[in-house]
Amino acid sequence: MPLGDLADLLAGAATKSARPGSQAGLVDVLSVRALREGRIDPDEVSRARPLTSETARYRAAADDVLVPARSTFFTAAVVPPELHGIVFNSTLIRIRCNDRLHPRVLAAYLCHPAGLAAIEAISQSGAVQMNITVRAMQELLIPVPALTEQKRLAAMLEAADAAYTAALQSAERRRRLAGDVVMHAMAGADH
Repeated sequence: MPLGDLADLLAGAATKSARPGSQAGLVDVLSVRALREGRIDPDEVSRARPLTSETARYRAAADDVLVPARSTFFTAAVVPPELHGIVFNSTLIRIRCNDRLHPRVLAAYLCHPAGLAAIEAISQSGAVQMNITVRAMQELLIPVPALTEQKRLAAMLEAADAAYTAALQSAERRRRLAGDVVMHAMAGADH
């Protein structure tokens, strides 16, 4: 089914980067830099000045899916609840799924090799950069499982994400602990 029948799509707001010392009119903004491996990195939120007075239109909601409008890579990420209401800029396209498509299932499909191949087929790619339009995304054909199956798949994806996050946090703790052991051993060594 065409994505345009399953979701509302919108290209992001044009923004202007902040100049040092000038804070007037600045808002928190998501750009393509914040998309990392199917996730949104909250440390990549920047401050910028929207070049429109209609910023409400360009505020992402929790569970919106964001994809790059232009980039050297493609990924899709679901907006987490803590970023609800943040402005997204023109480097991104917002996909707000209707009740026939679960956002996590859509994001997983778009990041899968089959979804990436479909995206590549609709993109206006140059030698280095991929350019994707809202119109092309609206025409992208999406396989749509039954809603009960989508809910099961979304729960599986959420459990996998939680396990992935826990594994990363555990690895970081082991790395810090190993560094502490090395420093403790070195502090006791003869000079």
